[in-house]
Formats: sequence, C-alpha cells, structure tokens
Amino acid sequence: MFRHLLFLPAVLIATCPVQQFHKATYHAGWDIHFSPYAGGENLLFLNRAVERAEGYYIAKGEICYSLSPSARFWRINELFLGWLPLNYLATVAQHEVFGHGYRIRDIHRGRAKVDGYSIEVPPPYGSGGGATGYHIGERLTTTEENTISSAGVESTAILAQLTKFKWLESNWIDPRTTALYLLSQHDLNLYIGTLDTNDEELDGHDIHMYIKSLNQTYTNHFLSKSKLKALSWINLADPFTYYSVYAWFRYVVCGKETHIPMIPIYDFGYLPTVRLGLTPFGPEYFIENYLLKGHKPIYFYLKGGHHSQNKYAGLGLYAPKLWSLKKWFIGLRFDAWRQPKLLLTPTSIPFSQIDFDAKPDKNNPLYSYSQQHDMRFGGAGSIVIAYQNKSGFEAELGYKSSGFLPGYALRKSPTARIYYSLRF
Repeated sequence: MFRHLLFLPAVLIATCPVQQFHKATYHAGWDIHFSPYAGGENLLFLNRAVERAEGYYIAKGEICYSLSPSARFWRINELFLGWLPLNYLATVAQHEVFGHGYRIRDIHRGRAKVDGYSIEVPPPYGSGGGATGYHIGERLTTTEENTISSAGVESTAILAQLTKFKWLESNWIDPRTTALYLLSQHDLNLYIGTLDTNDEELDGHDIHMYIKSLNQTYTNHFLSKSKLKALSWINLADPFTYYSVYAWFRYVVCGKETHIPMIPIYDFGYLPTVRLGLTPFGPEYFIENYLLKGHKPIYFYLKGGHHSQNKYAGLGLYAPKLWSLKKWFIGLRFDAWRQPKLLLTPTSIPFSQIDFDAKPDKNNPLYSYSQQHDMRFGGAGSIVIAYQNKSGFEAELGYKSSGFLPGYALRKSPTARIYYSLRF
C-alpha cells in the first residue's frame, strides 16, 4: 500500500485541469427566522466572495499552478493557515447562530430566548468552539429542549448538503471549501465522539443533553451513549468525504480543482451517500441520492429509524431547476413522513423541576404511553422560481404541516425564502 502512495503525487499532477475556478450559483438572502438554509447560503456566498478576491490576485502569478516546491509550500499554508480557520468559523456560525439560534427563534413563544453567542478563535490560532447562551421558560417541553440540543448538528448537515450542491453544479470540488465540508458533514459524529468523558464533565454538551432529554420523553427503551456512537459510524459511508480529502491534496500538488467522479446512468451522473440524523423522537438514517444532468443537480432521499417502539420514515425531493425557459427556471421541493406526533404541550411538571440526571420512571412518565406512540403523517411542499443570467434572484414559496423536518419550524408554517443569486 505504501508503495502505491508514492505514486499519488504523479497521478495528481498528470490529471491537473487547465482551469482553476469553475463557476456555481451562490445565494444571499432571507427566510423565516433565518433558518439553516438561508444561513448556510449566506455563509457560502461570503466564503465564495473571499475566494474570488484571493483568486484575483494569485491568478496573476504562477503561485496558483506552479509545481515548484515553494508554490506547493505556499498552497499548503494557504489552506491550513487561511482557509481552515475561515471554514471553521463558518461551520461554528452555522452550528450556533443558524442551528441552536434558529430552533430557539422558531420555538420562542416565551419558552426560550437567545441571550447571545460566543465563538472562540479558530484553529490553528486557537482552540476553537462556540456556544449559544439562552434562557428558558417553565412551559418549555422536553421535546423542544431535545430539538434545541440537536439543532447545531442538524444545521451543519444542511450546510454540507448546500456545499455539495455548489460542487455538483460546477461538477468540480473547490479545495478551499473541503475543510468546511468535512467539518460540517462530520459535525455530528465528531461531537458524538466527545462523549467519552464522565457525565459530570459533560455539562452543556449538546449530544449528552439530547440523550437525557430523549430518555425523559420516550421511556419504553433508553438511548445510550455507546449505541449512538455505534450508529454514528455510518457517516463514513460518504464518497464526498474521500473526494474532499483527495481534492485537498491535489490542490497542494498542482493548484487545481478536482472533477467529481459519478456513476453514469443514462444521461445522468449519480452518487449515493448514507448518514445519521437526530430527531426529537430518536436517531434516523438517511439514504441520500444525488443526480446531475449538465449543471442541474437533483437530490432525493429516503429516511427511517426506530426508537422506543416507534418506527418512523420519510422521503423527499429537491430539484431547484427542474424546468427551464430561456433564463427562467422552475423547481420544487417535496417532503413527506410518518412519525410520532411532536409532544409540544407542557406537562404538569414545570421544565425546571425535571431531574434530567435521574433515571426516567417508566411507571410515571412525563407523557402517557398513548401520547408517546401517537403516529402522524405530514408533509411539506414548495415551488422554486429563479431567474439567472450572471446574476438574478430565486424565490421559494410553500407550506409545511406540523412535524419534524430538519431546518424547518416544528409547528405548521409557511415556507418563504428569497435570494439574490450570483454565478461566480
């Protein structure tokens, strides 16, 4: 194996493309409560603007494509000392402001409110990390606390998905965003991996609080740290992870982006991936599928899980440019599910009086057996309309029923997003 690794630089050099930058459409805009979708799009837009500003200067010299040792040394420092901290900051901002912050803004109603955010100096200049300070009211439910705890990793999974869409649209992996993708795609399993310490040292740990809150809500079976760790290994079944690592090294060697290998199916390219997600009623698996025809990516998924004698499942489709007429595009987004009814009605016990450190009492649960196993169907749908020249706009309008859908309100709600778009 080591012998084959010696040939990696030669392979990378031999496959260097001519063009350094490949364009994709980036968005800056707004949606209700600034969800992880709007937040992620804005962060990626800012990241791209910095990329292009840097590219304007380095493209004037040979540093961007030279194979000399000094050029390679410059590029590895560019990625490690420049883009790693920028990507890290974007991921933490998504996790805190558009993850925990979004879910608290969504719940609100006097039950929770953000006090502020803190984001530490990112590596390699500091230890990194961040926190969302918030206070709660007595009417907050364990289900709502559960969604607040898991909202950070929920939002970074969405940031990873948005990043993949940019790459697929151009059909090239931008090496300057590979750290952003790896940090966001594996935010959940990296976080789960920090559960090894004693419970006394996990105060404020999102996943630790998720487990405790989930076990207080659903009492037929309890979720353990060891089981969640075992489930999280599925996140390594992601081809984009390995493409990203390859693209990072390839940029260091020859200063170019990396083409995305895909499975050919008729006129489409296809890539599947699998990941773990967290819901307020237990863990679930996503089987995600990416199709690409020309510069038009399509995403569809199946998901499912079971916990505490509840089985839940869902499916969805996102095709933002399904039909086109000259410079106008029409697309759609659709999601459907069968899942436990969200337990959003406060119990007789005020939230502050719930002892999360005590083992839940199966004989005297917060919610009755029938409430814990009340299954419901739900869905969400929206129309996407876009005008795209070099710049343009995109609007998405729709509606979602009550139920849990990552990046959406817990209760029934309209969907409204509007973006300025720029292809660069």
